[in-house]
Amino acid sequence: MEIIGDGLDLIQDLSGQKVLIFGGTGSVGEGILRSYLKTNAEIIIPSRSEKSRDNLLSILGAVGDSDRLSFVIGDYTSFDSAETMAKEITEQYGAIDHVIACIGGWWTGGPLWTVSEKDWNDQFVGLATGHAALAKAWIPRLERTGSYQIISGGSGTHAVAGSSIVSMQHASLIMMAEVLGLEAEDQKRVFAFVLGVVDSRNRPAHRPYWISAEQVGMVSSILAKEERIASRIIELKDKAALPGVLESLG
Repeated sequence: MEIIGDGLDLIQDLSGQKVLIFGGTGSVGEGILRSYLKTNAEIIIPSRSEKSRDNLLSILGAVGDSDRLSFVIGDYTSFDSAETMAKEITEQYGAIDHVIACIGGWWTGGPLWTVSEKDWNDQFVGLATGHAALAKAWIPRLERTGSYQIISGGSGTHAVAGSSIVSMQHASLIMMAEVLGLEAEDQKRVFAFVLGVVDSRNRPAHRPYWISAEQVGMVSSILAKEERIASRIIELKDKAALPGVLESLG
């Protein structure tokens, strides 16, 4: 696949498919959503609050004024709530083709030995539970041609001082994806993105070598489109990695 400019010309056509983006109201999720709005797929964004939904729509402006974009308000961070939401979404929208789990954020709370129990539960236990709950609710509902995609960070493979909980949590997500891919074998397709610093609305100090959230969405659309691509980890820590990733997929 040849990259022209930012590579967004490689966004795939997913007409007739349904895509569920958890964390779509966040800064990285927003960029992924922007790319998916160009795929012609029907997109559903779960949001835990109407405020987050309204804030995203305000940021998107005219781009968000699409009859292919829908929102579901409710919690999905526990096993019970994730299963309840999965039932509600499939009843309302039918079978979902692709699920993108982009939940979590960054944390810089200091050395591991200073971590509070609250931070530990919020940033590790809570997020690990949320990701496990989403995988449990959605992977059995996907067809072989669909995909389950986890967004994680480079701190999962490269320790970041002062961000111990996030580094540990990202490492657990990468292993979760590897285990899920092994357990699913040829029945399901599971991917994990290992990202570096992502150029998004929360990072005004733009650097030309940062991968953009829209480029992450572009690669994600290729994984969704190409049914032949089997489960794997996608390391996309900066723009320099993009050509190699595309070559491995194409």
